[in-house]
Amino acid sequence: MKKISKSHSIPVMDKEISSFLKCIPHNGVILDIGGCWGWHWRNVHIIRPDVSVVILDFVRPNLMHAKTLLGDLINKNICLIHGDATNLQFSSELFDGIWTVQCLQHIENFDSAIFELYKVMKPGAIFANYSLNIQPQVRFLKKLLRKTYVTNGYMMDGQLWLSRASAKQKLHLEKIFQNIVDERWSEYLFSPALGLDSPGKENHWLGRLDAKLTNNNGFMRWFARQHSFHVIKK
Repeated sequence: MKKISKSHSIPVMDKEISSFLKCIPHNGVILDIGGCWGWHWRNVHIIRPDVSVVILDFVRPNLMHAKTLLGDLINKNICLIHGDATNLQFSSELFDGIWTVQCLQHIENFDSAIFELYKVMKPGAIFANYSLNIQPQVRFLKKLLRKTYVTNGYMMDGQLWLSRASAKQKLHLEKIFQNIVDERWSEYLFSPALGLDSPGKENHWLGRLDAKLTNNNGFMRWFARQHSFHVIKK
């Protein structure tokens, strides 16, 4: 968890998970795309013991970490699957919710991935996708330091694709789902790029404050590290 807190705000995302679970029906099934170490679901057996979670990840070692972190929850509330988000091997209209955090931003064919996810969602299911936000102030600082700030393209010497949340992505979601897409901005105090990772620690008081700053009205949106889209399948 200490290592995770260097890349994600645990208090912020714990609150987001709590809100997401309120949208899932009794005995619902959730698909977590790019679930990595599965840490989002470490308390699901306490918050919603009736819910089942399928964690899918393309990188097999991530699932081994998830197995260690989640322990007895594996094959009870949680199932781990090695798979590809752009080629899902599930029946149509199977899941009550799809949750994905900073995964689709690394898939170059975003449109194709969204179509795959849409097919496996039940009518009335909720989709939540969290990606890195475009922050002008960080981009400016990176430019001063002569460092690259990628919004849409390859980073790390061409080894990793990154597409930050954008209006284009929102339009595509609206086209596929034929429904209103809600936006949320989160992780205001947590900023590893600026060396501010203390708020990411589990139960840290700054992290709990940061969780309260999450909003859907765009207030101080440029200072948010994370930008998410939320939409329901009709």
